[in-house]
Amino acid sequence: MVRARMRSGADWHDVIIHNMSSRGLLATSKVDCRPGTVIELRRIHHIIVGRVVWEKDQYFGIRTQDKLDIDAIVEAKPPAFKPGTAGAEMGEDRRGANRRITAVSVTEREARSRRFSAAFQFVILIGVAAIAALFLAERMGQVLSRPLAAVSAELGGGAS
Repeated sequence: MVRARMRSGADWHDVIIHNMSSRGLLATSKVDCRPGTVIELRRIHHIIVGRVVWEKDQYFGIRTQDKLDIDAIVEAKPPAFKPGTAGAEMGEDRRGANRRITAVSVTEREARSRRFSAAFQFVILIGVAAIAALFLAERMGQVLSRPLAAVSAELGGGAS
């Protein structure tokens, strides 16, 4: 059994990998994984992308897009030190002690990016709607000006 993290959609969940082959695996999770769902599994620095091909209760089978290095995934070990530990504070962190990436900053950047993309999409939508409204107003002016010009000419208001 190997523990990993699974992303299905935008959410991350814990998963246990029970069995692996070169092109697939058997896993369990508390989250339903419907057949056809594309998921991403992360085990330390290994990333596995695949599609759920079957599910029953908590168990599900995944067909991976790439061949799996089973030994490397099973034997994967976390890094020797993490940013913010004693080793990093002593200057061993190659990025520098002042630059630390935390889960909060990543989450905050993701939320900021989502807000920006929503605002950008809204501005584009408003621009397209304004251009369509201007085109429609010009076309309606052309269509309505013909009968009004004919009525004006009949009433003696001008030449047509």
